[in-house]
Amino acid sequence: MKISRFIFLAFFLVFKFAFLFAQDTISLNNLIDKSQKIVQDYPYEKVYLHFDKPYYAVGDTIWFKAYVATGQDQPSDLSKVLYVDLIAENDTLVRSMKLPIVNTSAYGSITLEPLAYKSGNYRIRAYTYWMLNFSEDLFFSKNIPIGDAINRKIITNISLNGEINGTSPFINTSISYQDQDGKAFANKKVSWRLISKFETIARGRETTDASGKLSLKLSANEKAALDTGVLETILEVDPNRLITSVFPLKNAFADTDLQFFPEGGELIQNISNKVAFKAIQEKGLGLGVKGEVLDNTGKVISKLESQHLGMGVFALLPEAGKTYSASLTFANGIKKTVPLPVSKPSGLTLSVVNSTPSSVMIQISANQAFYNTNKDKNFYLIARSKGVIAFAAQAALNTMTIGASIPKNKFPDGILQITVFTTKGEPLAERLVFIKRNTISSLSLSSDKKVYGTRQAVKMNVLAKTNNVPVEGNFSISVINESKVPFNEDDETTILSSFLISSELQGFIEKPNYYFQQINEKKTADLDLLMMTQGYRKFSYKDIMAGNEPVISFLPEQGIEFSGILRTSNGMPVSNGSLKLVVPESRFYAETKSNLKGEFKFEKVVITDSTEATISARSQTAAKNMMIMLNGSGFPTIASNKNTAEEKLNIDSALSSYLDNSKRQYRMITQMLQEVVVKATAIKKSSHMDHPSLSGLATVPDHLIDSERFQGCVIFLNCLQSSASGLIFSDNNFYVTRVFNSGLKVPVQIFYDGMPVDVNYLNNVQTADVDNVEIFLKDDLGLVNRTYNTNGVLVINSKKTEKGKAVTAEDLKKLFPPSNVLTFKPQGYIKKREFYTPKYLTAASRTVGADYRSTVYWNPRVFTDKDGTMALEFYNGDNKGTYKAVVEGTDIDGNLSRFIYRYKVE
Repeated sequence: MKISRFIFLAFFLVFKFAFLFAQDTISLNNLIDKSQKIVQDYPYEKVYLHFDKPYYAVGDTIWFKAYVATGQDQPSDLSKVLYVDLIAENDTLVRSMKLPIVNTSAYGSITLEPLAYKSGNYRIRAYTYWMLNFSEDLFFSKNIPIGDAINRKIITNISLNGEINGTSPFINTSISYQDQDGKAFANKKVSWRLISKFETIARGRETTDASGKLSLKLSANEKAALDTGVLETILEVDPNRLITSVFPLKNAFADTDLQFFPEGGELIQNISNKVAFKAIQEKGLGLGVKGEVLDNTGKVISKLESQHLGMGVFALLPEAGKTYSASLTFANGIKKTVPLPVSKPSGLTLSVVNSTPSSVMIQISANQAFYNTNKDKNFYLIARSKGVIAFAAQAALNTMTIGASIPKNKFPDGILQITVFTTKGEPLAERLVFIKRNTISSLSLSSDKKVYGTRQAVKMNVLAKTNNVPVEGNFSISVINESKVPFNEDDETTILSSFLISSELQGFIEKPNYYFQQINEKKTADLDLLMMTQGYRKFSYKDIMAGNEPVISFLPEQGIEFSGILRTSNGMPVSNGSLKLVVPESRFYAETKSNLKGEFKFEKVVITDSTEATISARSQTAAKNMMIMLNGSGFPTIASNKNTAEEKLNIDSALSSYLDNSKRQYRMITQMLQEVVVKATAIKKSSHMDHPSLSGLATVPDHLIDSERFQGCVIFLNCLQSSASGLIFSDNNFYVTRVFNSGLKVPVQIFYDGMPVDVNYLNNVQTADVDNVEIFLKDDLGLVNRTYNTNGVLVINSKKTEKGKAVTAEDLKKLFPPSNVLTFKPQGYIKKREFYTPKYLTAASRTVGADYRSTVYWNPRVFTDKDGTMALEFYNGDNKGTYKAVVEGTDIDGNLSRFIYRYKVE
């Protein structure tokens, strides 16, 4: 493992430099020991998901493969279960999946059923149970735009331009309406309303012009009302056909922000400092800027101009008694004056030059005041990579400038954190640099041809090498029609950008793959700017020195397990009780016994999602006088999306070429859906629509929980707490998770069969009586929220009793299940699906039907042999154009690699 090599190197360098520069190395070794203890005792994991393409349409299947690694990017054997969540843009959980991790990777799929999904900005996050002990920032997260070519009846495009006239904010809005064929909805009536915080603050009725456009001026008393508002429009295609569209208004107002980042951390008087800066616009994307740096007398000291995504750097020599500011002009026309950080009269700076290929050049400079106070005192220089100290040195401050050169071959690829400490372990200056070596691993693809025909077989070969030696590896490959799935490669999330940058830095990283393709001198300089302007995620030295170790509440999962306590009916634990677990579908069977505390556990259970399992208990004293109490499991809250800046406002337009192809691909499905005639009478389920007091809620809830989810549940309220998606239970109340996490504790209003109740009422609800549960995370009309001063609605609907039907003995048994038998449907592993690859072996097969697949090949199981190779074969579809094959993964030692190969179909 690499980690051992780096730790050995750290101690070797400590003793070497200690011999040269100083006598006392106790504090430095103490710092290394404490850092190493964190790495060994609290290893963290990373997850990366490789998708077959960057965006999808309703009806598609999302194919993905997960790679699980340690903090040092080595394949991780720590966890054996992976969680993958699909989250909608309103921060609600749409789908949660559990996958087995085999040989440090997992793979799965998500089918976007037309009846369950709609167009929108979704995101996928992935994590292990062990990762719940650390910050949610460490979770893998990626935005997934989903368009709709099946259900969409209208194509819209909206533009927003916010302005503030005095104290009156308003948004100039322009919306174009077209049908599926691109024909404008001209001269059509449109009803609209502006909704903010569940209240309608403006409404009206207008008519589209000859080109199908609608122009509106939306105003409110406060800008905040518009920032959080949504615009709802109802287009009247004809008297019997109304189409509703909803548009969020966030980021409508042009705004800017700029921050300065002195190299090393602070401006020090009388020392020339490099000062990096980053300018962003209202969405969080980088924004071009230029201007001048002035002192407090108005004298121009320096000029500045951004060089990449709003980032840039300039030099400044701060003088005593002077302050500095920057007069700026941003690319969106806004002008601002922003003060620079105040310089310190005494201190040192850390300057790094990372442009040479073989070494990192470091210079520590102290000003006269700091030198006079600290002359001949010892200081530590420590370099940490992926949490591991890879270099440590000690030197005495016997000159105002100390220089050092560190060979890059001492470090792995990735971010290096260089810090200067006092002998007390207090950090004085810090700098991040990126180490990139070009001699580690390589991955390549080749094919038998460069140009193919439609439905022709493609033969490819994968070759993996490390240091020019063939290696075994674990990879995945996707082949898409790039003409139908265009995408800027700079915006892509890859295994390199995810493991080496995004998982190491805080916040949103714009265009992460820009730094890993076609690398040149400018991109190297731009990457160094990113290192200077983005925060580091690792466990801080301050916490390490203070002994603040992470609190561990969740252990690494080695498989699916069920645990709990066996009690008698009066609550006393039952020791040495016999328990049996049966999963009929997977033919899984296990037995165990409870301990002295009544605790029991079934480990490595084989069960697929929503499969029925039964646990039964027996005892020599009281077989049927026992209760089986299952333990719950932790689930992370849904935080706001850190990648909001990447969300697309006009998905129909942004994905137009892809949706046009999807329309052809799913045309037959659409026709079949429209032609189906339902002759049988549908069984009407209980609903909030049965109660007039709840008729103001949306027709379809945000989440619907059927009664099957509560089968085997003894206490309804306990089961509801763990299954109520989008809600959190705290202080004996339910809250909307995203609102609760923002600090606003306004409870959800609960209804039982249309009657308002509190949480305590649910203790009397029998699980067998519940037909379904409806969850409304928002009350658009606000009728419930305003009446009860609540936020969100939870509706429990009971089963309807059929009149005249006799109650059977079996019905009575279901109403009173034996307490020593528990039947339930847990979250198991998702059922694996295989990517379908047609084989056009005969002349007849090459002419029948239509094949408009945009992903023609997906294989998550690409394992190179000892010769570093693996052969692949698949068939093209009917679409012509340029095809892009992307293969990525790790070799057996954890070296990361990615390769793109293109061919044509004519």
